[in-house]
Amino acid sequence: MKRKDFIQNTAYSLFGISALPSVYGNTAKTPSKVKSVIYIYLQGGLSHLDSFDPKTDEEIKGPTEAIDTNVPGIQIGQHLPKVAQIMDKIAIVRSMSSNAGAHKQGQYLARTSYQLRGSIVHPALGAWAANNADQNTSLPAYMLINGPSSHPGAGYLPKKFSPLPIVDPNKGLPNSKKDSKLEERLGLLSSVNKGANIKQPKVAEYVQFYDETLKVLNSKDLEVFNLNKEPSNKRQDYGMNKLGQGCLLAKRLVKNGTTYVEIENGGWDTHVNNFEKLEQKLPEVDTAVSALVKDLEVEGLLDSTLVVIATEFGRTPKINGNTGRDHHPACYSCALIGAGIKGGVVYGETDKQGNRVKENKVSPQDFNATIASALGLPLEQEVFSPSGRPFHITGKGKPIKQILS
Repeated sequence: MKRKDFIQNTAYSLFGISALPSVYGNTAKTPSKVKSVIYIYLQGGLSHLDSFDPKTDEEIKGPTEAIDTNVPGIQIGQHLPKVAQIMDKIAIVRSMSSNAGAHKQGQYLARTSYQLRGSIVHPALGAWAANNADQNTSLPAYMLINGPSSHPGAGYLPKKFSPLPIVDPNKGLPNSKKDSKLEERLGLLSSVNKGANIKQPKVAEYVQFYDETLKVLNSKDLEVFNLNKEPSNKRQDYGMNKLGQGCLLAKRLVKNGTTYVEIENGGWDTHVNNFEKLEQKLPEVDTAVSALVKDLEVEGLLDSTLVVIATEFGRTPKINGNTGRDHHPACYSCALIGAGIKGGVVYGETDKQGNRVKENKVSPQDFNATIASALGLPLEQEVFSPSGRPFHITGKGKPIKQILS
């Protein structure tokens, strides 16, 4: 990120969060023990059959075997042995079902609870969390690690609720240190501002825009992005890859008061060589998630942090000619861990082939409503886009009350 881009993104993310009340009514938030969310998004479509919903049919399961967890009666795929040992803290939703079978549409629906439209961009759930956040830090309430440029971000909400993008967790925030040239420009800006009519809304916004950015640049909170502050063995525990280091950075951020951290991890579109790819990808998830949950617990953060594992759809029971699995939105699995949910449970059921939902179908809107409810967000509150159209945070989604604690 160039320096000017960093300043702009930081200022957009920070401007007014602690100083100005939300025009969308953050006072409607209800008390909740969930203070932060770490949302891990597996982009491309996680195979439910090889992870959280393994089957016994030889023609369907391929080489994937089911293993026991620390909760009697619950089994998951063989490549998640560490996650199996923290199953008592996890709620698996095996009955997810979406009507979006293409990646772009499915990802948009998963993040916003709305269908992709050309006429409007809806806010991602993280933006709603930022809109209702009680931030006690100089950093933004919403962070996006390894995220795509196509991310909906704040949608029609004010830009201050956009996520601050972290392109690579290993590199922190490039160009975030002040230098003499920046100092000179800020000095000139200050001189101009003294003579400006700051009572004009646009001028006042412009002035605060840079004041808030300068606050970040001067803040000791920037140290949170430096993973070199962590012991090398701690970094190894999470896995020396973008997912693992992203989870470690997310833990540091929520410890520092950030409300919503989203981590994207790609490579789950396994049309070809599904089993070979998952032999590599699933252990990365296994290592990162288990380390994150244990670390949060040790630091006393798991009781206030909800960890989410989400994806846009599942993969077909039928193994194709390239030993791969194709798109399958009819059913798939997601998971919730930690604060706000009951651990050691499975919600919903698919048929013996993992082809259709058999019981308790859950839409992406319902799943997001469950997260939002745990955060205490006002699901019933009607909000209006700039065009005057009414919306709700998670559309018509209803929380899964059976797994909320």
